[in-house]
Amino acid sequence: MTAGILQPGTAMVVRFGALAAMLGGALRIISSFVPYQVDQPWLEALYGLIDLCLLFGLIGVYLAFAEALGAIGFVLFVVATAGLASIVGPDAQMFGVDFYRAGALVFIVALAAFSVQLLRKKTVIASATMWILALAFSLASPFAQLAFMGAGILLGAGYVLAGLAILRLSRR
Repeated sequence: MTAGILQPGTAMVVRFGALAAMLGGALRIISSFVPYQVDQPWLEALYGLIDLCLLFGLIGVYLAFAEALGAIGFVLFVVATAGLASIVGPDAQMFGVDFYRAGALVFIVALAAFSVQLLRKKTVIASATMWILALAFSLASPFAQLAFMGAGILLGAGYVLAGLAILRLSRR
């Protein structure tokens, strides 16, 4: 982990990202058990909070392992971040494109590819494995109703474990 040699301000961002990852991941797991209801402000606020936490969590994960991930990891991080950032906020549809679905797809595919790079560098292996499985479950969701729930649980658990790993490593 590079957090041990980070400047104090950057180390603070990494720790914040780790906490955001854990909160967002835990809330994502919980939200998997909450039935979706259209036009529910509290539910939209929850989803917005989850997405922001996942975004800050992804930033923390990247910064913690940036040196090991290299240029490929950086590109995948940027693509995953762009996909995730595009789903924060109201779900937009323009030009016949559902930006939530498109952004979610870009995010989960790029996160899985980012996870391959994490595995290659032997970093946060449990999280990386869960994120790859979340992609597999997402792809299976049109055929198996519970797969979507499983994808959310795996995504959230991966974030919780990544946040915990970063906090453990940053204390060394």
